[in-house]
Amino acid sequence: MDQQGAPRGAANYPPGGHPPGGPPPGGHGAPPGGYGPPGGGHGPPGGGYGPPGGGYGPPGGGHGPPGGGHPPQPFGAVPGHLGVGPFRPPPKRSNLAIYLGVGCGSVFLFCILAGAAAIYFYKGVAAREIAARPAPLPGAPARDGLGDAPDAAADKGVLRAEIRDLRGFPSRAGKLHHFVGEIRNTGTAPLGAPSAKVTLFDARGAALGSGDCAAQVRFLPPGEKVPCALTTPRPAALATFKAEIAPAAPSFHGKLAKLAIADTKFTPTRGQSPYQVSGRITNESSFTARSVLVIVSLYGADGKVVSVSQIPLGAGDLAPSAGGTFTASVVDVADAPATWQVLAVGYSE
Repeated sequence: MDQQGAPRGAANYPPGGHPPGGPPPGGHGAPPGGYGPPGGGHGPPGGGYGPPGGGYGPPGGGHGPPGGGHPPQPFGAVPGHLGVGPFRPPPKRSNLAIYLGVGCGSVFLFCILAGAAAIYFYKGVAAREIAARPAPLPGAPARDGLGDAPDAAADKGVLRAEIRDLRGFPSRAGKLHHFVGEIRNTGTAPLGAPSAKVTLFDARGAALGSGDCAAQVRFLPPGEKVPCALTTPRPAALATFKAEIAPAAPSFHGKLAKLAIADTKFTPTRGQSPYQVSGRITNESSFTARSVLVIVSLYGADGKVVSVSQIPLGAGDLAPSAGGTFTASVVDVADAPATWQVLAVGYSE
């Protein structure tokens, strides 16, 4: 610089010092070295002793990479330096155990819910089945037999009987036809072997056949009723039928057994299985009950008999205080049963 502070060569010399331009930029020496960086020397602006960032080295100065010195390092040992192994990230933990735990828990919870749903469902089914099962017929006689021992004086009364609620219906197979009803003693004398003759007719009124709707009892006291049943081959031309009763005096003059009925149970039909009524009969008489018969009758919602089953109890005889079980099966019914009744009959001889 001169005394006025202007850069030497600012007015009279071209950049680079003495004309015709002086030595190459960078001062004395081969380019691009020398004692001055590029753009240095004694020249105009941009010249001088070196540009900003100049000196004895390349831009950035010093003996290191740009920015000078070593690059920033984290606290601690430099990876791979002074015997310290290279830095490795921690190994990943497997999620298999978590997945297995969640899966097992889900399966366990599903099993609990399925079990609860099954219990609820089957309880509901059982409740509906119980509600649908018929109860013992309301108003049925309190005694288990047909009445007391015959009275010889009563034999001189009026013999009269009628059949009520007689109906016919085909069997499941369709080849047989059933008739069921109830015979009531409306006279003042006991009846023996009560039955009603059923005659079948075609549409023109011609008789097709006949049979007895019988109650397999030997004695029916006045005022009592007993179900009867008839099964016959079904005529193809069957149109109508009618029943007639010819009451007769009993030939039995012994005593009726006192039979107690207990543990009765009704089992509804399922699929092709029959209706079943089971129970236990006990002889409370002082003598052996002979020819013990169990009569099971099913009744519809209208109170009319829909089917009848008459079966012997075991070998037929019960000693005093002895008992036996029974199971009566009913396959064909005229209508859905709503109630049932069990009657047991036995004789002294």
